[in-house]
Amino acid sequence: MTNSFRATRPQAKTIESLALKKLTLDNLRTGHPIFLGEPSSIGVVRVELFWPAGTKQQSTPYQASLAVDLLLSGDESHSEYDVIRYLDHLGATHSTETNLLGSSLVFRCAKKHANDVANWVFKHVHAASYPVSEFENAVMIRRGSLERQQQTPKYWSSRIALESLYGKSHVLGAHGNLYDYQTIERGHLVEFKKQHLALNDIMLLVSGDYDQETVKHLEGLLNEFPSSGFKISFDPNDSNPSIEGQQENNQTPLIVNHPMENTSQTNLQMVSHVVPKDQNERHRLTLLNLVLGGYFGSRLMQILREERGLTYGIGSYFRPSFQNYTWTISGELNSTHIKESIECIEEVFQTLKQNKINDEELYKIKQYYAGQFRSGFDGPFATNSKVQHLIYRSLPNDYYNTILPSIWAVTAEEIMETANNYLHTTSFITVLSGDTTA
Repeated sequence: MTNSFRATRPQAKTIESLALKKLTLDNLRTGHPIFLGEPSSIGVVRVELFWPAGTKQQSTPYQASLAVDLLLSGDESHSEYDVIRYLDHLGATHSTETNLLGSSLVFRCAKKHANDVANWVFKHVHAASYPVSEFENAVMIRRGSLERQQQTPKYWSSRIALESLYGKSHVLGAHGNLYDYQTIERGHLVEFKKQHLALNDIMLLVSGDYDQETVKHLEGLLNEFPSSGFKISFDPNDSNPSIEGQQENNQTPLIVNHPMENTSQTNLQMVSHVVPKDQNERHRLTLLNLVLGGYFGSRLMQILREERGLTYGIGSYFRPSFQNYTWTISGELNSTHIKESIECIEEVFQTLKQNKINDEELYKIKQYYAGQFRSGFDGPFATNSKVQHLIYRSLPNDYYNTILPSIWAVTAEEIMETANNYLHTTSFITVLSGDTTA
């Protein structure tokens, strides 16, 4: 009898496809696009106001995120305390999010309070005037948070890596500074709201325990704000690295050191701009990334951490860069292991380029991806973010129905071919931040 858990664990079910209903977008009579998730009798309604504007549209650092975060901070007739107290009274919660291309305000509440909460939220989003006191408090809190982040090696290695790859003036490489919080003005938020956060510009995503009465009520609230159109727009050339960010000579890997005092650790960031040819290559890159560093059983984790003890943790992932990717390898190192760790990463690259992964590892990463993919649709609210992904990447509505069959069709030979196309140390910019003296 064996005591090994791995030898006795049950075999997980193989997920090769999902019977997903086709995702459809409708339009209200007001012209606003709306996505209605599958109704669920959980007692809670989730409504998301989604604008096609984010940090790409801002004229000064932090303008977009502050303008969205403070949408419910008060107006000419109510303070932030009044606004939030009424939401609390109805048992409602809200949250905001701002990224490169879009911004959202989400509220959740009991079904019986959905109309009252919607009335209150829409009213104060439309009338938001960004009171001076709330604006100043938010800036002070944000500035303190950034100041704390700047004490960590990870902040600087990530920032310098993107600045080095894309250029400091490029939208994908630009970062705000503490000084920018001193120069931003309340008027910048008012300007951004006027240009980009009108109720005429939103898309609605509704999920949870709603009914047609809820939808009709939302439609009624938008009658005086007929849609002016909803479109995520950008120039495909915006994702290309700038001249400032390109290497003049790519025969030697570029390594940038950012020394910091009072730390014995070093954070490593390796970044490369990736432009897949088509969806099939995206799927191959997805699996290659899993093998490389995309989960705990990846090559980087097993070799650098488990076998050689060179790192506290290391992994790889893709960051969106419009329609393309920024491939990132990130790890925490002891400063005495820097040289050996970089050499080991290069060895992992070479192994993946020269040797096909075996059937067991291929099956494992496909099974892992399928499980993660399936869990991404758990719960009545999960589909909203999936719909936004389709919009951001201009993907067809049946995209999610085609992913798993495409993933399972990828071969070990195709993964090795993809490794040879993309895994070049000269394609990555490496930044080391912290104790770099070794």
